[in-house]
Amino acid sequence: MAYLKRVLIATVLGIVCGILCWLGGKFFTDMQITPAIAASIILNRAIIGFFIGISGWNIHYLLHGVIIGAIGTLPLAVYGDVSGFFTMIIFGIIWGFLIELFTTKIFKSAMKS
Repeated sequence: MAYLKRVLIATVLGIVCGILCWLGGKFFTDMQITPAIAASIILNRAIIGFFIGISGWNIHYLLHGVIIGAIGTLPLAVYGDVSGFFTMIIFGIIWGFLIELFTTKIFKSAMKS
């Protein structure tokens, strides 16, 4: 069951992860990241955070983050011009894992059943 605190924290963490992902791609790779690509990366991570926040799927919280991170990154990985398909999926899994971990353990906003 979703509640406002969890949704807000997970969404803000998604935006932060998106900014970190964009900056990592900008400064640590030789990829040409246009403003449209940067916006899509940030928005994608924010959407992953939002879905983590609203989901009430009753599974282990870390598995929850991993699955939503993978599924949420599929549109960017399939359509995106950023990097390879599997690289994008793996980063989606990592960011989903981190968003869920921080939301649940650091900010104490676990899913309510």
